[in-house]
Amino acid sequence: MTTLVGCGGSSPQETGGPQVIRFAFAPDPVWDLLTDSGTRAKWEQENNIRIETSSTWDEFTYFAGGHGDIVSMSTQEVPVLEQQTGIKTVTFGKYNYQRVPMLKRAGDPYETLEDIPKGSKICVSGPTSNTAFWTVLAQQMHGLDYRVGGGDFQLIVNDHFVNPTNLLRGDCEAAAVIPEAAVPQLRKGELQIMYGGELPFQLYKEFAPNSDDQLHVVGNTFTATEAWYNAHPDLAIKFLDLWQQGVDMFQKQKADVIRKYPQHFSVESPEDIDWLIEFMSGDNNWFVDKVALDPAWIPAETEIWNLMKQLNPENANYLAPDSPTPRYEAAKTS
Repeated sequence: MTTLVGCGGSSPQETGGPQVIRFAFAPDPVWDLLTDSGTRAKWEQENNIRIETSSTWDEFTYFAGGHGDIVSMSTQEVPVLEQQTGIKTVTFGKYNYQRVPMLKRAGDPYETLEDIPKGSKICVSGPTSNTAFWTVLAQQMHGLDYRVGGGDFQLIVNDHFVNPTNLLRGDCEAAAVIPEAAVPQLRKGELQIMYGGELPFQLYKEFAPNSDDQLHVVGNTFTATEAWYNAHPDLAIKFLDLWQQGVDMFQKQKADVIRKYPQHFSVESPEDIDWLIEFMSGDNNWFVDKVALDPAWIPAETEIWNLMKQLNPENANYLAPDSPTPRYEAAKTS
């Protein structure tokens, strides 16, 4: 999911017209819910703000090119963005948690990465993103070097939606796959979630240096350039207020939303839709309850950056000792 927001055009002080937020977002059920319910239009009218939407998947280029002011990316990607672009950022909101579990074939004995023989192939979606989480977990919990291009395993890169099939036919011994991409196989019991069925945001507490017993790590934050945030803190807060409305609607209507927008959850058959609704009805719901950041929550969330500094320097997720420390802001919403 990629989110980008920017302010452009004339200010209301100049023309009396609405302020403009340029917003680029990958297809998303909560955004569609806000739009289709009329909530977005009502919010725009009440706040004298117009949201202009477009799409992009390359938030690094979008930021570096000066085209936008807010992106949505994982907590682990924010310092990498600052390190690569030199752009100072402010992260002021969260949307959902890192949710990509480690899967195995039903009947295989593996419960954790430590059980998988070294040198085995593991199917992944890329060198960063969810791999950034699993590489830290592997080192902290098992003393393993888990990375694309080296380490204790052969990480084979393919699309999320290809990897369940690759795992079933024996191309790899385990696979890190978004739950939505493996619903049929999970529903039929062909694949199982390792680590006692827990997703990454449920596992961080197992190795966090100072666990606060809250949910971490975030897969999609709302991160602005520092220049934009300092100039428009009021717009940032209003933006969070809109998203909070959307998240509240989703949490109250989860089953209806999944049935209405099955394409956003990559499910088609009634059986798969029902399975996913049940899966997300308990502790596996990866959407946040509150989009604004809590000051007490921030330290444990950002502490993972220090763990990334302990990785092999050849790891794509390695942070240098002098890497930037991005700013996380607990904005006060209504």
